[in-house]
Amino acid sequence: MPHLKFDHIIHYIKHIDEFQYPGEVMKLSPGGLHNRYGTHNKLAYTDLAYIELIGVNDEEKLKRVIKTNEGRVSFVAKIVQDNFIQGFKAIALRTDDIDQLKNDFESKGLDVVGPIEMGRENKKGEQTSWRLLYLNQPDAELKPPFFIEWKKSESQREELLANKFQPQFKIKAIEIQATKQALVVNQWRDWFDMEVVSEDEGMTVLALPGEEIEYCIKEGRKNKYSIVIQDSDTDTPYNIVTRGGEYHFIP
Repeated sequence: MPHLKFDHIIHYIKHIDEFQYPGEVMKLSPGGLHNRYGTHNKLAYTDLAYIELIGVNDEEKLKRVIKTNEGRVSFVAKIVQDNFIQGFKAIALRTDDIDQLKNDFESKGLDVVGPIEMGRENKKGEQTSWRLLYLNQPDAELKPPFFIEWKKSESQREELLANKFQPQFKIKAIEIQATKQALVVNQWRDWFDMEVVSEDEGMTVLALPGEEIEYCIKEGRKNKYSIVIQDSDTDTPYNIVTRGGEYHFIP
């Protein structure tokens, strides 16, 4: 299987144009329009790993899109399925060979949708392009990650985005509450070749081979994501809960 890396987590918020993190603890960079879905975004970069804040600018278009084969498995479908409740909705894993990834998933008996050509346009008319791949697993208790292949290489993207990076921050973990913890753990180990970092009665910690970001999966009454971020400028933990999203900062 092609090497996978954490790329980003999606936080849906309302009135995105007015939003800043409390105390502007993390700086936001302008994103652009997803004309295909009727959404737009802002981005909080740590390095090439980032948080995507996504808003809806055309609700009717979005509702039409999720009735299509592509749309029903897309990251934006979760916004409508959750009745536009704010919070974290999905995570994306990065690959440099999305075609091979598709073949590998299909060899495991998984149904996939894509790769799909995507892009966004900023206010200057500049285009950013990528391809997406989705797992079609309607019986999955927790919406699985989706997969992204950027048109530009990592080195090209680092050069383009370096002035937006916030090196004092580093994404350390994604915390996952799952109504069927054992099932999610087994699926993610099998589907993505994740490795068990640690395990006890309450939580299983997984990681992608060669990657530092951990996926901490525990049993919960509902499926839910939160994020753990290391802040090198602090010596004490602190939490921010904003627009349905829980951010846990650690020294």
